[in-house]
Amino acid sequence: MLDNIPISKAEACRILATEGWLATAAADFRSEFLAKGQIRTFTSGSQISTAGDDDSIGSGMYGIVAGQVAVVPGMGPADTPVALLFHKGDWGGYAPLFLPANVAHIHAVIPTTILCLSIGEVRSMLHERPEWWKEIAKLSFEAGIRYAGVGVDQLIPNSGRRLAALLLHLANCRHSGAAKPIHLSQEEIGQTAKLSRHPTRHLLRDFDARGWISQSYRCIDIIQPEHLRACANSD
Repeated sequence: MLDNIPISKAEACRILATEGWLATAAADFRSEFLAKGQIRTFTSGSQISTAGDDDSIGSGMYGIVAGQVAVVPGMGPADTPVALLFHKGDWGGYAPLFLPANVAHIHAVIPTTILCLSIGEVRSMLHERPEWWKEIAKLSFEAGIRYAGVGVDQLIPNSGRRLAALLLHLANCRHSGAAKPIHLSQEEIGQTAKLSRHPTRHLLRDFDARGWISQSYRCIDIIQPEHLRACANSD
């Protein structure tokens, strides 16, 4: 789907009903959740939500319909790098259901469309149907596992293995699945992998020469994720 083509709510609902967390949720929960959603679009670089925002500010809880967004933890210093990329079917913005405010800065890295619900609307749904909390709990648990995996792989001592692992995380295919494009600069990728610019460039060039990835301006496509996984998991 081209980024400059508006996406209807019907198409957005179809996408989110078949990809990611909501696709595995109970059918009645999924239907009501999607029915209450509103479409919003963001240009490249636009902020979607900010750490510290309470439930009255920002986009509420949202699913990515098209595009890609960067997740930067809000608990660290100002130069904290991107931790993850959210892709089509991923959901964010639900921290205020549990905490006083959002805990991450989220911005669009390419033109992005989301389907969003206010936190108040989500709370009302959960108040009426308390059994639906299990769907939110599942989302929160899966996200925790995903973030923990990034943290573990950032501790890999070998720089090549560490970069391979973080590329897979950014492409949402660390252990399985097809890779998504990574719309970040080499410098941003290096910061996520705890590498300076020169070794990042050298390692990416090596991965490219091996046919594992393909590079273009602010975009890396993983061509052979199985080889990157073998590299990341090697002794």
